[in-house]
Amino acid sequence: MNNTRAILLMTGAMASFALVDMFVKLASETQGAGQIIAISSAATLVVFVAWVWRDGGKLLSRQALGKALLIRSAGEVVGSIGIVMALALAPLSSVAALGQAQPLAVTMMAALFLGERVGWRRWTAVILGFVGVLIIMRPGFGDFDPNLLWVFLYIFGLAARDVASRALPSTVSTPFAVAWAMIPMTLAGVVLMQLQGGAEPVGYMTVIWYVCLTAAVVVALWMITSALRTGEVSMVAPFRYTRILFALAIAFVVFGEVPDLWTWVGAALIVGSGLYAFLRERQRAATSG
Repeated sequence: MNNTRAILLMTGAMASFALVDMFVKLASETQGAGQIIAISSAATLVVFVAWVWRDGGKLLSRQALGKALLIRSAGEVVGSIGIVMALALAPLSSVAALGQAQPLAVTMMAALFLGERVGWRRWTAVILGFVGVLIIMRPGFGDFDPNLLWVFLYIFGLAARDVASRALPSTVSTPFAVAWAMIPMTLAGVVLMQLQGGAEPVGYMTVIWYVCLTAAVVVALWMITSALRTGEVSMVAPFRYTRILFALAIAFVVFGEVPDLWTWVGAALIVGSGLYAFLRERQRAATSG
């Protein structure tokens, strides 16, 4: 295990995911969410199919019909629709802050569906994290933005993806799993695009955003996969929260967004709860080991 290298890879992955969010938001200025999902997923599919073939694997395999892989792919589709819709309609800073609750949702789903033991302290952290979500969203108040509800699809869709990923057989490679997720995502994007009125013209700058978006996705997925395979998960996982630092910096520099006090408070509560949950998991693993 090389934890230092793994931490650097995880931090790089979070910076790349923040760039993904930026390019999605830039593309959404002229493109509908369905078209963004369809084009970016198709481009990512080409990359990962080539990766599968390079490694000597086959895309057409019965492994694609495995329950865990099907759930993983469905979670990827739901989560991707949620994040793209949220980024198209709501401020990047708020979306990024709310998205930090996703690891807490993974903890909750792992306890409910995988039977993982979660003590009262981690359950308390999960609850406090979602209190942070409510603080940011402020339902019932005049400044409530209903477009932020799309983030819940992102949180729970990608949490389902991550939980299902834990149940994947060791014979299923990461490129194979990602490629098979991109197939239904491309189809879902096409359907959503038609529901939104059909294809929009793609200008010169939008082509650049799509190319950069695809490159950032590929780099992010490679880095996060390498990080989790290089270092201890308990050491690496907390560095997922560096994503919010990159996202808030981009939101300020590129889009001129300045989060209000309650967004900072909610984000701090979410991140603090998540870090505590990771530390408790690490402590529990050390004690049981």
